[in-house]
Amino acid sequence: MARMDFKQAKMLDEIQPSGIRKMFARAQGLEGVISLGIGAPDVQPPEGLIEAVKNNLSNPRAHSYTLNSGIIPLREKIVNQYSDVYNLDFSTNGVVVGAGGTQLMFGAFFAYSNPGENMIVPDPGFVYYPTIPAMAGNVVKSVPMTDKFQLDVDKINESVNDRTRMIIINSPGNPSGTIQTDEVLKGIADIAIDNNIVVFSDEVYEFMAFDGIKHTPMAKFAPEHTLTLNSFSKTYCVPGWRLGYAVGSDDIIKPLAKIHPYMVANPPSLWQYAVADFMGSDGEMEFRKTLRDTMESRRNVTVREFGKIPGITIPDIHGSFYAFPRIDSEKYSSDNPGEEFVEEAFDKAKVVMVPASEFGSAWNNHFRISFGSANEEKLKESAQRIIENVN
Repeated sequence: MARMDFKQAKMLDEIQPSGIRKMFARAQGLEGVISLGIGAPDVQPPEGLIEAVKNNLSNPRAHSYTLNSGIIPLREKIVNQYSDVYNLDFSTNGVVVGAGGTQLMFGAFFAYSNPGENMIVPDPGFVYYPTIPAMAGNVVKSVPMTDKFQLDVDKINESVNDRTRMIIINSPGNPSGTIQTDEVLKGIADIAIDNNIVVFSDEVYEFMAFDGIKHTPMAKFAPEHTLTLNSFSKTYCVPGWRLGYAVGSDDIIKPLAKIHPYMVANPPSLWQYAVADFMGSDGEMEFRKTLRDTMESRRNVTVREFGKIPGITIPDIHGSFYAFPRIDSEKYSSDNPGEEFVEEAFDKAKVVMVPASEFGSAWNNHFRISFGSANEEKLKESAQRIIENVN
């Protein structure tokens, strides 16, 4: 049969497949591989949540369509959580539940801007931040962070013009593991308020803050200008369920709520009812603490063990479940030493990690470790394999 030459949409011409997923796919089926690549926690979901799923299997409502923005009981639980934890007041009309954070991110980036308008993204930052706006025809303004991986308020302010529609931020951060200071968040808020810009604040790692540091939501400083993204994938360790939500003022949520039904009729029904039953329970509070303690302990192991590798320096990690080590070695002489190191670690040590070039262009001498995806023994073994086979 002759090969058909189908044309793809022009918006895809400059889009490259995710390198994170590429590394993930390469590792599948290979014996002995340890994956520290993809951001999927390997912790078992809370038992109470699993029981809630079982209890709802026979619930007829859990097999039917729901309201486009999600069931009211779940949206009420989300509103209550922001009130109880952060003293922030939202209404159920200000919540859109979606089929994972990615789907909501996609909807938001299309809903708040027009082709040719500007989106400001952090460098380093999650791979979807520049990619989806590029698909929407936006002009992506990538702003390098400081050497401490704080958002550079002055550089962001310099990048703003009358065509800027959104500033994208992430704290605790992927890939850096950094928590943005209140001073930085306040600076971003002032820019957004002064220029009437939406801040898209990705806070999916909110309950993974270490060293006694408390997560501060962006909405505390700019409640009328902040659209917050969150996800149960990380909070409950169920990334395959594809359930997340966006929350904001009633006015700011309207564009997302309008586009949302045409992207997904409604988020998965069964998971909504199960999460609504579990959220706010004693079991959730206990799991939240257990997960934070587990990831903090893994952080400590990662810093200690990978810090033994010659030429590797690990910046401070205060949240999420990522490390973003720097390579200082003459062994790697290319413009992308992070990629060289990651490839060598995969080929010689069977350890999967991700080069920093997946997260921007300013940090190519770094790479990302997902210590959420492996237990402490595997983290120790990974570092030892690299010491023995790469250096």
